[in-house]
Amino acid sequence: MFKKIQTSMGEVLDLPPDVVGEGPKITIIGRGQILVENYYSIVNFSEEEIRLETAEGNVCFKGKGLVLKVILSTELQIEGELSSLSFVP
Repeated sequence: MFKKIQTSMGEVLDLPPDVVGEGPKITIIGRGQILVENYYSIVNFSEEEIRLETAEGNVCFKGKGLVLKVILSTELQIEGELSSLSFVP
C-alpha cells in the first residue's frame, strides 16, 4: 500500500523516478569513478568484475583494477578503469 501511495505522490509532485523509486541510481564520472545508490548486495567482486544485486536485477561492471573505495548500506563507490556496464537477469 505504501508503494502505491509513494508512486502516486511522485506522479502528483512530478518527481523524477530516481527520487521516488527503489531502482539503482548509477553515476559514472569519466572511466574511472562510479557511484551506485540503492543496491541490495554485492554478488561478485574481483579486479575485473563487480556484480551488484538491485531492485531491477543485477548490474555488472567490467574493467581493470576495479576497487570498492566506499561501501555503505545503500551506496558504494567503485574506482578503476571501467570498460563496460551491463544489466543481467
